[in-house]
Amino acid sequence: MSFRRSPEQTRAESEWAGFVAANRVRLQAAGLPPFATRSVAHWDDLLRHGHFAHDEDPSHFSIGNLSADQYTVFVDAVESYFLAGYEYFAPTALKVEDQVRLTSRFGA
Repeated sequence: MSFRRSPEQTRAESEWAGFVAANRVRLQAAGLPPFATRSVAHWDDLLRHGHFAHDEDPSHFSIGNLSADQYTVFVDAVESYFLAGYEYFAPTALKVEDQVRLTSRFGA
């Protein structure tokens, strides 16, 4: 028996691939490993925890290891994510001032 993806899942995966492609330069400049953009779930895990709390990450990546410039680019990528229409949640892995700014822009 084969597994078929639902039309909604196919659309969501296509939209995610489009977001990653449109932001590839920014994501690379931020120093993110490919694991970060494997799926929306991986990305959200990174935004919530600053590392991959629920998945085994061979790179052992952490937002805390980004340079100041990389962090700034990463925050821009996070903002682009929410601008693209993904559901807003407080990205607790970011500095408090960035969380406050994004919440005032995207939050309820």
